[in-house]
Amino acid sequence: MKKLIGQGEPNPAEIERGEKEFRTFAAVLDGHLKGRRWVAGDALTVADISIGATMVYAAPAEYPVAGCKEIARWYGTLSELPAWKKALPS
Repeated sequence: MKKLIGQGEPNPAEIERGEKEFRTFAAVLDGHLKGRRWVAGDALTVADISIGATMVYAAPAEYPVAGCKEIARWYGTLSELPAWKKALPS
């Protein structure tokens, strides 16, 4: 994120620490999403919006989401919502 927001080059040690932490929590979310359409079950909630808001940066910030099939499925569903598309820049 540091580079994306114009704060200079990232610190390799911080990248390593952040990636380790991200992988830990992404594994929890990925497991939690198995068998669920949305974070809290069958209905879209503020939890989906809150988590989804950070996922907007997954590609540009190079979040280590490879292998998180459930997160990819869930975010793909979220990102196809007309309101979600409307809220994001083209």
